[in-house]
Amino acid sequence: MSTGNWLCAYAITRNRPATWDAGPAPRLIGYRDLGVVVSEVAPARFDRIDLLDPVDGTLAELAREHDAVVRAVFRSEPVLPLRFGTVLDGEDAARRLLEAGYEQARDCLDEVAGHREWGVRIRHAEPAATTRPDAAGLTGTQYLVRRRERLKAIQRAREDVVDAAGRLEEALWRTAADSVGRARPHGVLVNTAYLVETGREAAFHAEVAWFARELHAAGATVETSGPWPPYSFTDVELGAAAHG
Repeated sequence: MSTGNWLCAYAITRNRPATWDAGPAPRLIGYRDLGVVVSEVAPARFDRIDLLDPVDGTLAELAREHDAVVRAVFRSEPVLPLRFGTVLDGEDAARRLLEAGYEQARDCLDEVAGHREWGVRIRHAEPAATTRPDAAGLTGTQYLVRRRERLKAIQRAREDVVDAAGRLEEALWRTAADSVGRARPHGVLVNTAYLVETGREAAFHAEVAWFARELHAAGATVETSGPWPPYSFTDVELGAAAHG
């Protein structure tokens, strides 16, 4: 590894005088009309980063620092967030990164300009089908009828939630510029990131609010998160200039 100045790279953005304030350390290194936001870093801070426990305080602190810089730039400029832990071997490596991915980065930056990322998550904790109705005072036939009714009600509620969730997703797809599905933990029916033009955000949230009422009546909840920089919609090939 080189003994030169190592740089932590946060995001690619426009190469123009900075109107963002991310603190004294981050600065812009430019190539043509693109720039990469960097700050000097001791490589030891990122040693063994892939081996750190996700709940480790050091990893959480580094991730918060990275996100804070990306957000600061994003408040005034479009950004392509780089992968957390991307380290460059000096300014020449930063320029090589921009040169190698120039066309792709420029096109992607144009696509996300004027857009923000929003997350939508639908949770549905349906009753357990194995739960039996209270048998007190019921004949065997009445108990079986009651149990069948319960199972049918659970199935209808599930179908209502799935139907409303599907119609919500269709409405949001029409409103958003792009969408990306995310991993769905247990109990989560929908977990999707949307890239939304700022001028269409009001319509986007109106659709969420409209369907949230229907989903709530069916026993589901709708959660939104954001706005975020377009973390889910930027994937620039970095080539050999970056480590991380």
